Amino acid sequence: MSPVPDNYELFSKWTLAFDSARHKLLTTRRQEGIEEVKRKGIIIDRGISRSAYLKFCEGEPRISVKHRLIDGKIEAYEMPLDFHSAVQEELILIMDFIVDTISVCRPDICIRPRNRRQPQPSQAVNSSEKPYPTLVVEIGNTESLNNLHELAMKYFSQRTTTQIYLAIKSFPSVALLALLYLRNNPNPTIPVIVKSFEIADLSRIYILNTAHVSASVITGIGFGGVPCDGGNIPEYQIVISTILLLTMFIIVDIWRLQDAILNK
Repeated sequence: MSPVPDNYELFSKWTLAFDSARHKLLTTRRQEGIEEVKRKGIIIDRGISRSAYLKFCEGEPRISVKHRLIDGKIEAYEMPLDFHSAVQEELILIMDFIVDTISVCRPDICIRPRNRRQPQPSQAVNSSEKPYPTLVVEIGNTESLNNLHELAMKYFSQRTTTQIYLAIKSFPSVALLALLYLRNNPNPTIPVIVKSFEIADLSRIYILNTAHVSASVITGIGFGGVPCDGGNIPEYQIVISTILLLTMFIIVDIWRLQDAILNK
């Protein structure tokens, strides 16, 4: 059988599986309280090559779930709910993001300075042959904190040149958490900043065990922080160095994200 029918049949199967995953994610009931229900992504298919997945993404029909290729497995992991759109409006650019030979991520937001040197095609972020973004952002609503944490290893793989990874996690009871990871950290898979913000306290033990940080790294509401009740509060701003971004400072004001979510 020719490659085209094979791909058509395979991609049609994936599309149906994504639709089923959408219904499962929509019916997911999150437990009451602060800590999330532990969950993994819904497996759509296994043993998939990077080239096959990228080809599907390039001609992809309207898939209403977020998905990625991790170690040869296609995973549906998140519904793009209002929380996503609110935060994305505050912070630009979803792309296929090659992290290794069998994994492709699709971050919610990428920031890439202009006039970066063009890489060799084998070292480009994807088929566009553009350089890797300097900063990537993942926004988790139904996706677990542990999944977001594990992505640091992917974004800082030997292939990529990404320097900064920011994870923003929403919990039940209107609790939010921001984690900043830096490639130049002695252990880049451990966040250098963890900020709790919004109206509910988060479990210190849960964060320590999931992100593997020392207690002194966690700040914000429930961890000795002042209320996050307005913009321009230094305690709730994350300043990202010009050295890492190459062109400028970026200040992420957490209160603005909170305001966008609550007033969407």
